[in-house]
Amino acid sequence: MKFSLFHLPTFFPQFHASDVQFYQNMLEETDRAEALGFHAVWLAEHHFYNYGGYIPSVPVLGAAIAQRTKRLRIGSGIALLPLQDPIRVAEEFALLDCLSGGRLDFGIGRGFQKAEYDAFERNMGDSRVLFQEAHDIIIKAWTQERFSHEGKFRRVRDLQVIPKPVQKLPPIYVAAIFTPESFEWTGGMGYNLMVVPYAADPGVLAGNIKLFGDTRKVRGHTGEPDVMAVYHFYCGETAEKAKEEPREAMLRYLGAAAEPNREPAYSDQYRAYGQLREGFKIMMNYDEVLYPHRLIFGDPAQCVERIKQTQAIGATHIGLLADFGGLEHGKIMASLDRFAREVMPHFR
Repeated sequence: MKFSLFHLPTFFPQFHASDVQFYQNMLEETDRAEALGFHAVWLAEHHFYNYGGYIPSVPVLGAAIAQRTKRLRIGSGIALLPLQDPIRVAEEFALLDCLSGGRLDFGIGRGFQKAEYDAFERNMGDSRVLFQEAHDIIIKAWTQERFSHEGKFRRVRDLQVIPKPVQKLPPIYVAAIFTPESFEWTGGMGYNLMVVPYAADPGVLAGNIKLFGDTRKVRGHTGEPDVMAVYHFYCGETAEKAKEEPREAMLRYLGAAAEPNREPAYSDQYRAYGQLREGFKIMMNYDEVLYPHRLIFGDPAQCVERIKQTQAIGATHIGLLADFGGLEHGKIMASLDRFAREVMPHFR
């Protein structure tokens, strides 16, 4: 089992002194993750809202982290391919791989927030075509000296993209939450998988992870994939403190996540997202819906047990979303320390 730190930040002026200090806290938490032996740090791209919008550019923040760390891998969790020009994505992430000495993990996905698609003038009905076309261009840009591409949205003629990544091809992770087609495509490509269990029905998620694995085998991909499950996380001194200390921060986080989803995602490709806003309301029921099965909140023994349950559905890697909802920085650091000291040794 691998453990990584996952940054999908939520900014609250009443709890965060300033934008500058907010970033400094994230960087300090990342430094601590490296010192504690974590595998990677993951950075989630979002835009315009206090939910996630403070990482509009993964390569910029990733470059800062690359210069502060020596071993920690740096992942995009995720890069929103339909919203960006794929040539620029190829250039900037290859540059990050160079600056980090070959430590890039390239996480990609379609995204699900209508507000982001509208602002970038993208049609959500085109999201899968935009995603797959961008993917194809990026892979060509990284693996071919010069390349051409004829697509629906982008045409490329005999182009050389530089720099190339240090790694021949950085490990690729694809985020999938609800849509079976996404799990199937990821398995068919032989890529690694990223899931967000708190947002999905556990039984449905287990079935989709199985679909991913079965498709890999049918397509002839050998070797074991990495399946990263991203969980909100808090390791407390006692079971009671672990439940209560992050309660209000978690509820604030859900409120912030609901804000950019006031309008449901549209197009047939997002049928499962139609009730997303209602789903956030349901998850506000902390005691009956969220805790404990959709979170990793607990004392060290409870954290060990929750991780074992996650292993049972096929996860091989846990992304710990430790900084959320204005949770106090000191508590976050203490939680990470306690986890590394008392939980991680059980999985070595």
